Amino acid sequence: MPIFQYSGQDAQGQAVSGVAHGESLDAVAQRLSSQGVTVLQLGLAPGTVGAESVPPAVQPVFEVPKPPPTEARSTFETRVAGQVVNAVPLQALQFMFRQLGTLLNAGINPADALETLSRQSNNGKLASILRETKEHVIAGRPISAGFQRYPEVFNPLMMSMLRVGEEGGFLAEQCNQLSEYIQRDVELRNMIRRETAMPKLTVLFSIIIVLGGNGLIQVLAPGGAGLPVPWLIWLVAAVVGVGAWLFVKFALPQPHIRQRFDETVLTIPGVGGMVHGFAMAKFGRAFGALYKGGVDLPRAVVLAADASGNEAVRSRVAPISNQLKEGRGVTDTFASSGAFSPLVIDMTRTGETTGNMDEMLVKVSEYYEDEGQTKAQMAAKIIGIVCLLFVAAYVLYILVTFYTGYFGRMMSGA
Repeated sequence: MPIFQYSGQDAQGQAVSGVAHGESLDAVAQRLSSQGVTVLQLGLAPGTVGAESVPPAVQPVFEVPKPPPTEARSTFETRVAGQVVNAVPLQALQFMFRQLGTLLNAGINPADALETLSRQSNNGKLASILRETKEHVIAGRPISAGFQRYPEVFNPLMMSMLRVGEEGGFLAEQCNQLSEYIQRDVELRNMIRRETAMPKLTVLFSIIIVLGGNGLIQVLAPGGAGLPVPWLIWLVAAVVGVGAWLFVKFALPQPHIRQRFDETVLTIPGVGGMVHGFAMAKFGRAFGALYKGGVDLPRAVVLAADASGNEAVRSRVAPISNQLKEGRGVTDTFASSGAFSPLVIDMTRTGETTGNMDEMLVKVSEYYEDEGQTKAQMAAKIIGIVCLLFVAAYVLYILVTFYTGYFGRMMSGA
């Protein structure tokens, strides 16, 4: 197979160069473009012997007009400002992916589709990202090359599914699938907010009542003893809340921290099964789409593992691609990973036998999603009950402290 030399720019605008094997110039150019590289020069390496080998003096050179350089984004922009100051809501992403899938299905050019969406978006940052990505597309890069510059907006799951669609040739379908995933995520979060709204309001108003009551007592009877204020409890709760927020925003996006966190979550009774089910549902849908799209099995497993959205699951599943490269069956390979339940193994075996692997995996995904939704609703109710118990303990503490001090003052006065 001929060896080609190339030079160009990556998605960050940095110069890159190297060699690549391929059957033709077009094949190598297409593969480099799918990797986010804008090819500026491409030709046979000197001395290459192959079907397309020609003397160096007349080697064919594939040239593309050089796009304007793209500045690399700093860690502060992606990890701090991007997540705290100028975030993009999930609802905006859900609408954008739905519209992008619809436009691509209608045969609209990707650059024109991105321009249309940038004008429709009510979120300034998302509109700017879409306009920038349009320039990437015009320069010959895939859409994922533009989106990957904004990890605070597009998480690894979104990027993996986009690359799955680009490599498999069904980007429109993946955009619609992403829109559905985000919509379910939004619905799940809204459900948890509804179930825990009353406990949250109870905690808030209990604090307001205590502080307001004490303020009123000081106005009507200066120096009088009011309700006890549990400053230590509030301080601990505030520290825990702020620490959890900082961990989720800044520490959890780190791959090694995310993997350990996901592994810990999977060991929690009840919660672990729900999280694992959602991850396997995402894996099944992505793998089924790739399998149907004709992507080779080892590559499909790696991309689908990335699309699972769970680092613990990905670390178990991705390595089995090497067994598939050696010619081992899909069912036996899945079983050796230890990441799949017996149900998945049985349905995979049936799909492999009947030749309907993609349909079977979609059914498995639907099963996992329904089961995960039910467990999530139960978890939300449990969270609400735990919050109410915390409020009850908090109010009991105030009452006991108040009456203990009240009767103590009465006894000392007598």
